[in-house]
This record gives sequence, structure tokens and C-alpha cells, in this order.
Amino acid sequence: MKILREANGYSQEYVASYLKISQNTYSKIENGQIRLTIDRMKKLAELYNVPANIFLSEDLPVVNYNTGSHSRTIISTQEYNESEHKTIIKLYERFIKEKDEQIETLKQQNEKLSKENDRLLSHLINDKTS
Repeated sequence: MKILREANGYSQEYVASYLKISQNTYSKIENGQIRLTIDRMKKLAELYNVPANIFLSEDLPVVNYNTGSHSRTIISTQEYNESEHKTIIKLYERFIKEKDEQIETLKQQNEKLSKENDRLLSHLINDKTS
């Protein structure tokens, strides 16, 4: 459920509101502390445009994707239908975009620190020659 929610860019609050339940209740459903009802399963299938039986599968290996402050869990199934496959692709594309954004931020920080280092080094050299 989490992978579908994240792939679609939804917050827990949004999905909970869609299901007409509290965010806390939805969080417990997503974390497996509360069972998903058939009615909620149908509503989630409609929301994510996936077959309802995706929520019944017992064969869902978990792959962790960790990048510092950006942690993700990817749940993959052995059998994909086209809709599930598109959802997984959307999620990977989102991960790649996040990674690219992180890389760009780190490059900018590195450039800024390099300039600051050069500035400080220049001050040190000027102080020694004075």
C-alpha cells in the first residue's frame, strides 16, 4: 500500500480522507497493524487503478531503497499486470528524480564549500604576507 501511495504522490492524510478514516487508522492499516476491509480494498483499487487482488497477495518481497533522509520500501510481485508494472515504473522514475535532485543539491553545496575554502585560504595567505 505504501508503494502505491508514494508512487502516486499521495500523503497518508489524503488516502485516509479518501477512505473516510483517520490518518492514524490508515497508518495502522498500511503498517499491517489493522486488517484491510473488503470495502476499503475496493476503494484503494479504484484510487490507484489497480486490481483489488494486489492487496491480497502473500508473495510480496520487500526491497529497501535508502538514501539518507530519503528512505523507501519497494514491494515487488512475481506477476505483474500492465497497471502494476506502470505503477512500479512511476515509482522508480520518482526515485531517480529524487536522486538527481539530491545529486544536484550536493554539487551546489560542494561548489559553495569550495569557493568558501578558496576565500579562507586567500585570507590566510594575505594574513601571512602582511
